Amino acid sequence: MSSLKGLHKIFNPDSIAVVGASERQESVGYAVLNNLLTRYKGNIFPINAKRKSVLGIESYPSLGSLERLSEKIDLAVIATPAVTVPAIVKEAVEQKIKSLVIISSGFAEIGEKGLALQDEIARYQKEHDLTIIGPNCLGVMNPWIGMNASFAGKMPYKGKVGFISQSGALCTSVLDWSVQNNIGFSNFVSIGSMMDAEFSDLIEYFDQDGKTESIILYIESIKQPEKFIEAARRFTRQKPMFAIKSGRFAEGSKAAASHTGALAGADHVYQAALERAGIVRLQKISELIDIAQPLSMQKPPAGRRLCIITNAGGPGVLATDALVEKQGKLAELSQATVEKLNQVLPPFWSHNNPIDVLGDAQADRYEKAITICLQEPNCDALLVIFTPQAMSEPVRTARAIARLRESYPEKPIYTTFMGSEYVEEAVKHLLRNNVPSYPTPEEALDAFMLMHRYFKLNDALKISEQSSQEITKVSSAVKEKHKAVFLAVKENPERNFLNEIETKKLLEDYGIPVTKEKLAKNQEEALEFAKEIGFPVVLKVQSPQILHKSDSGGVRINLKDREELKKAFEEIIVNVKSYDPKAQIEGIVVQEMLNLSDGSEILIGSSKDELWGHTIVFGAGGTEVELTKDTAITLMPLKNTLAAKKLIEETKISKILMGYRGKVKTDLDLLAKVILRFAQILEDFPEIKEFDINPLFVKGQQLRTLDARIII
Repeated sequence: MSSLKGLHKIFNPDSIAVVGASERQESVGYAVLNNLLTRYKGNIFPINAKRKSVLGIESYPSLGSLERLSEKIDLAVIATPAVTVPAIVKEAVEQKIKSLVIISSGFAEIGEKGLALQDEIARYQKEHDLTIIGPNCLGVMNPWIGMNASFAGKMPYKGKVGFISQSGALCTSVLDWSVQNNIGFSNFVSIGSMMDAEFSDLIEYFDQDGKTESIILYIESIKQPEKFIEAARRFTRQKPMFAIKSGRFAEGSKAAASHTGALAGADHVYQAALERAGIVRLQKISELIDIAQPLSMQKPPAGRRLCIITNAGGPGVLATDALVEKQGKLAELSQATVEKLNQVLPPFWSHNNPIDVLGDAQADRYEKAITICLQEPNCDALLVIFTPQAMSEPVRTARAIARLRESYPEKPIYTTFMGSEYVEEAVKHLLRNNVPSYPTPEEALDAFMLMHRYFKLNDALKISEQSSQEITKVSSAVKEKHKAVFLAVKENPERNFLNEIETKKLLEDYGIPVTKEKLAKNQEEALEFAKEIGFPVVLKVQSPQILHKSDSGGVRINLKDREELKKAFEEIIVNVKSYDPKAQIEGIVVQEMLNLSDGSEILIGSSKDELWGHTIVFGAGGTEVELTKDTAITLMPLKNTLAAKKLIEETKISKILMGYRGKVKTDLDLLAKVILRFAQILEDFPEIKEFDINPLFVKGQQLRTLDARIII
């Protein structure tokens, strides 16, 4: 784990040694040294065994030769072939240099040979408590001290956005765009292979550096999930964080034995993890660019109510459509605001929001309308749309907006100056004066609503994080009884799952309602149990080799009498034997048949992710669950019914459960408590790999498990 002190020396060094400094312009060593010489004010020590000076300053043959200096070196930046790096790290240890940026590539990413080199460096890191960024990275930048310890071609402006990326190529692209659009960064870092310092370390450091007010991440993988969520959540409780996670549709995922396993793919789990951390996920690089402007330039909006000011009706309507589609809200203008606008706008203005200042609007009319709207208490932010007309004044209008942005810093302004060459100078003026500007209203609204998503997510998390005693934990005796069942399954080489009878008994003991049912060994027992339970009944095969009973023809429903039951019993045996001749049939489950009219079938499930642990999936259930994919996913722990209800409300079926179009309204509080009891089972039995309740029948206050399975 990297220390905060070690990271401070990386981002705020008084002196830097560049190992591999070179005068060859095509080399990384040249780029790093040249970048540092441009603006960095600290002492720089080039390390080059073949030259006495590099780029006009004295150089040294090795880090070891620096011991004659009276000054202690804070940071070593290494840009030499991978095979030389372990010896250089050893030298750094001997010179008591504890902070390193290893730009060199050729380590774990190339296979066993590179991994051996990386392991050697890792041994030094652990033994001597080094802080290392890299290897295989672009480098780091702190614009506030003019430090560009990277081989990127540009240096960003100083600002308040921290940027952390696993992709060096993305870093260079974002840098180029940011300079063009006046985006400022507090720190900018490419973390490469994350041999030591990783996302959580840098998030924790940025949280305390006094400059960073928001963070943007580019993520390919996470190494320490709990640490990541903990560090990110501390940051996002107060300040926004956004992330792009690549690999949304990774091929080669393992086949899952349960419905939940099929639904809870790696990307869905990452999505749940980011939400648990309070991080808003970005789907496209364009969204990263959209959100970076307002994060860098102005305060976030207090809510989702927007005033739209435009000189053309069409773009105003399109902006309104996009706002509503993204769940934003048009600000409702107060009567006082309407009266003020009446005094400064022509009689034919729209008299509503969007505020159409008409096509002949010049800069002064825009300025008056914007000033009035900035004072509207029902408005959280403004979107100003400008379309070129013959009498328009784009530059003067932009200057007016920039002045107002300075006078009213509490209320953010987003702008869209539509066009190209005609509005180019106006857009440049806006960006130079910290007013976000976008080519289209839709892009401006993307940025506005991304900020709203952060606040909405954060508010929901603050509520869901409150611990509660809303479920009664089962007795130790009950727990021990079921642990014995789990142990018996583990020791049985013929199966790795609890059968339906075992699973439902567990559910029942944890307060989750189940159907009445019994396991019949033969047709006579099935008839006896059906009479006891009461017709109509359901028959289902029980076999260690058959997980999906419907697929094997091992289910028959709504059996009304003895004759139907006898026929169904025989058909199930034939079907299962045909489906899998080796299947061992332990018996046929006889289950009560519920009246499913006016109710709903839902799924509650869990799949244990190798990185993030147990997930909980909720959604529409039944045999077609993989096709409908109407599910929501969250991570453990699940602390209260508010968090469980939030999970329910993220699905489309939640509308039906709430009584859509005359449906019987489900008791959501009761359903949420069932989800919490399900979570308690996961907590008590960590060996569970996949767990399905599917379907759970719900109707009003009636909840009943129709089918369930546990894989361990």
